Amino acid sequence: MKYLSLSISGIPINAPSGVPTGGINTGQKIIQIGITILFVGAIVITFFYLIQGGIQWIVSGGDKQRIEQARLKLTYAVVGLVVVLLAFFIINFVSGFFNIKFF
Repeated sequence: MKYLSLSISGIPINAPSGVPTGGINTGQKIIQIGITILFVGAIVITFFYLIQGGIQWIVSGGDKQRIEQARLKLTYAVVGLVVVLLAFFIINFVSGFFNIKFF
């Protein structure tokens, strides 16, 4: 109720019944959950590609083209993980600057 209430000289004027009083915290909670799901999903996908690239390297049988494909997959997975972690730190820095708690 504190988000939709007014006060005149210390006397609160409350919102009528039936009016949603979610306030700004509801949207912030949705953003927190969404960002967390995206980060966890990105990390899981990155580890999946790391495992897949490692298995592809093992079963390549010495074929240079298949080894190169596996190496590129591993390289891109590590670069993707670095990008995700940088995004995490940037979001933490910006949210700390604006005093918003995302995590």
